[in-house]
Amino acid sequence: MFEKLTKKIKNIFKNITHQGILTKKNIKNALYKVRCALIEADVALIVIDSFCQSIKKKALGKKINENLTPGQTLVKIVFNELVQIIGKKHEKFQFSNKKISIGMVIGLPGTGKTTNLAKLAYYFSKKNKKKILVTSIDIYRPAALKQLDMLIKKTEAHFFSTSNTETPLKIVKKAIKYANQNSYDILLIDTPGTLHTEKRKIQELQMVHHYTKPTETLLVVDSMTGQDAIHSIKKFNEYFSLSGLILTKLDSDTRGGVALSIKFLTQKSIKYIGNGEKIYDLQKFYPERIAKRILGMGDILSIIDKITIQINDQDSQKLNKIIQKKEEFNLNDFLTHIKQMKKISGFTSLLTQLPIQKLINNTSACAFDKKSLIKMEAMINSMTKKEKKNPYIIKSSQKKRISLGSGVTRQEINIYLNQFETLKKVMKTIKQQGSKKIFQRIKNYLIK
Repeated sequence: MFEKLTKKIKNIFKNITHQGILTKKNIKNALYKVRCALIEADVALIVIDSFCQSIKKKALGKKINENLTPGQTLVKIVFNELVQIIGKKHEKFQFSNKKISIGMVIGLPGTGKTTNLAKLAYYFSKKNKKKILVTSIDIYRPAALKQLDMLIKKTEAHFFSTSNTETPLKIVKKAIKYANQNSYDILLIDTPGTLHTEKRKIQELQMVHHYTKPTETLLVVDSMTGQDAIHSIKKFNEYFSLSGLILTKLDSDTRGGVALSIKFLTQKSIKYIGNGEKIYDLQKFYPERIAKRILGMGDILSIIDKITIQINDQDSQKLNKIIQKKEEFNLNDFLTHIKQMKKISGFTSLLTQLPIQKLINNTSACAFDKKSLIKMEAMINSMTKKEKKNPYIIKSSQKKRISLGSGVTRQEINIYLNQFETLKKVMKTIKQQGSKKIFQRIKNYLIK
């Protein structure tokens, strides 16, 4: 989402990095360019003005840390201001300690309420290990119940079946009773797409809201609607006292300015972001991570979160054993590594968020995609046990046999074996230095 903005911001700070001191002139020039970049990204003007004024005030006369350049000092100031505007800290979903937690998901038609409610169910069952019941009070859209039922089957949650002949209030009463009887932790309620001008629907939802007294009332907002979303948020907040927002379609080519404007203009926090169509494409919203991404620092923690949800504990233990094993990393280990990477859906898109070229010098080691992983697996499966354990014995004649057996060209075999050698060095470094030092290298890169 922030690719264009990130590229422009990085170029702005690159130009000021080599200057010896922060002056009124170079701060003014940098902030003018930042202002233009934010306007182009569709950030609200009132937010931009406040943002730039605050940076200017803090940057002028700022004493330069002897370990930082003027550019780095300004980046630090900008980063802190971005975090302040986006939301300071992550706002958690509030769970009830004494009784069932109820989450109500509302929003305009077509924003993806049903899909994101299913994503929430998947997220809570995987991440929080909660027992979840899901129901729908969308009695207006014939396919709504069937859609939600199909989506929930992809999760570990349960669907409470309803009929569109019943009133929304009657449905939630039955669902709450069933949830309490069967010791569910969370009840998630899907609602019909509602315009803030549709008085009848609003009144129905208000009745449900008043009866259920949900611990969370989340508004689903389409990031592609831009600044129009601000008006909707304010209106829905008047009716329901929103606890937070789910911002969707952050994987699209939207300019993303609404994400930077929401908290400042509405005082409502973005709690979750949707960045894909899959059931697992939902993440907590961390202002610091978004700020780092905008400034081109990468978003390592969000990547780790996404990978953690998709890879289970057994996989993690297996990978740890491979790293810590006494013998040298071989192609059998590489095959295990490949199989784990294949489990991470959207692996290539994850790599685009990671400043990986800085972490591994050999950029060819980063040429992983789904097609390459399948070819690598076929290549290794066509080798003998001896070749897998000692790949250095593989000569031209063996490569010819492997190529015929796997359908992988000899040129590709050479490339993949080179990538294996690079990964082998990385594993050796992790083993020698320990994972803490490896992540320190990542941290050092991020704060440069």
